[in-house]
Amino acid sequence: MPATLTLAALPNAERRFYSGLALGMALIVLAGFSSSFYLPGIVVFPRPTPTFTPLLYVHGVAFTLWMLLFIAQTQFIAAGNRALHMRAGIAGMVLALVMLVLMFLAAGAQVARANQPPYVTPLTWSALTYFGMPQFALFVGLGWRYRHQPQFHKRFMVLAALQMMEPAIGRLPLGPPGLGSQILGSALAWLTILPLVFWDRRSLGRVHTVTLLGAIVTGGAFLLRYAVWQTDGWQQFAKTLSSWV
Repeated sequence: MPATLTLAALPNAERRFYSGLALGMALIVLAGFSSSFYLPGIVVFPRPTPTFTPLLYVHGVAFTLWMLLFIAQTQFIAAGNRALHMRAGIAGMVLALVMLVLMFLAAGAQVARANQPPYVTPLTWSALTYFGMPQFALFVGLGWRYRHQPQFHKRFMVLAALQMMEPAIGRLPLGPPGLGSQILGSALAWLTILPLVFWDRRSLGRVHTVTLLGAIVTGGAFLLRYAVWQTDGWQQFAKTLSSWV
């Protein structure tokens, strides 16, 4: 197999790659949330299931719509329907804003419910959502900013969708509930960027700047989160944020 694709083969290969990647991410979300949201009682993982409130159901529906829209957007492009892709993109930006609000509300509500794993405090656990929000907003915002530059736009939107991988993977029974399993889930979530790295190497012969930025920002956020989430400073900061809900 050649190191890079020919110009003639690139468009079809690109459509197949992004369509397959979107479906793969959706399957990870389905698997991770199958026992708690999508198939409760049918799929059962050997770990506590969080109590779902109306807010969390709305949260789950919004994030499901995002993944479905992400898949649809890849299919619109694959079918050559750019006009529909652009109209759906506007709806996606509105949905992204709603999701950010829901993330903030859900994080504060989680602190109030104390619905966290036994090895952390509610304020410590809130770091997963509070750290995820800026990344999601950053990648969605840049995706919109570069919507007329397809190679940038596609990668930014993939990076935004990849922010959902850690919550999904973290709910899979990777091992006994504990900090070790939590860190393993974070590492695996970070590694879900590898298909994009491999695609860059195959299609461009190098790693795209956006992909590299995504790997650095996401990996750096994981490291920073684990460095500060049990500190007094973070506890006070998270307490302030959660008090606004």
